[in-house]
Amino acid sequence: MKVDLNRKFKSYDGRELGGQDISSAVAEALFNYGKEKPVPHEDKFKAYVLCQRIIQNNGVLEMTTEEATLVKEVCGECLTAGGYGQVYELIEGGI
Repeated sequence: MKVDLNRKFKSYDGRELGGQDISSAVAEALFNYGKEKPVPHEDKFKAYVLCQRIIQNNGVLEMTTEEATLVKEVCGECLTAGGYGQVYELIEGGI
């Protein structure tokens, strides 16, 4: 599925937030995966590879179901409910 993470986060009332965009937040979360709790080495490497693909493709990329699941798992651990919900909607809605 094609996913466009190159968006700004929105606040609870729909206003666009300044600061980090969604693609950067997801890439950073993937880069730091395993920092807070033990994670298998294979999953760390998958997270790293996906992080690099997000960066290299400016947040717009084809994502497998397995990769989408990994992003949702990682972001579910480190983002707020509002941030996670926006990532989830972009992945499930595609482009």
